[in-house]
Amino acid sequence: MMVVDSIAKRFNAPWTKMGKWQADIATVTTTFSVKKKFPPQQKPCLHDVTPATPQATTGSKGNASSDPTTTTPTPTPVVRVRPPVEYETIDLKFTLLKSWQPMNLSGSSVFRAARDLNLKHSEILVIHDDMERDIGKISFKSQGSANGHNGIKSCIKSLSTQHFKRLRIGIGRPESNERSSAFIAKYVLGSFKPLEIEKLEELVYDKAGDEIIRTTVHPSTPALRSG
Repeated sequence: MMVVDSIAKRFNAPWTKMGKWQADIATVTTTFSVKKKFPPQQKPCLHDVTPATPQATTGSKGNASSDPTTTTPTPTPVVRVRPPVEYETIDLKFTLLKSWQPMNLSGSSVFRAARDLNLKHSEILVIHDDMERDIGKISFKSQGSANGHNGIKSCIKSLSTQHFKRLRIGIGRPESNERSSAFIAKYVLGSFKPLEIEKLEELVYDKAGDEIIRTTVHPSTPALRSG
């Protein structure tokens, strides 16, 4: 929830209640500039290239020819030249959602929102905690199984597919070796310590927002990797 709140704050998007989705939502509409991508172009260039060593021929004794020295012409090199940097304006719109349902039932809210917004499954990005990563570490996953996460299990069940994106936020493991369901649930739903909050603010919040922009504008670009 804290990560989603930070993204809404970054884009000055207020939260409103959406009863039919059983969730709070914030709609972000923004415009920004990105570099256009151009393939490298090939064009002849005669500058900044060391010419080949001339090969000379001269007349010799007993040879009727007395031609002056001649040289072999240097071929024109071909170099790659990139065009000047150009920018294009992108209009970006996405909806943030915080379900009112318990985590293990939150998929119903995601399903209703995706249906009403006419979203493809590939356009959905679920942000969730991950005990397998240290706090402050984040990673992107394009699709796949739930890996034991009850919230993702609920989304897979409600959407009837594993083909949606996830942004995993590391929260670390509890210091205790106890692994009962009740203990793990208490740990996951517990409050962060002040130092942990500082790590989230420093390492996660901005990157999470950047990843939403990346997956929305240029989904084919390499995903971030932070552990």
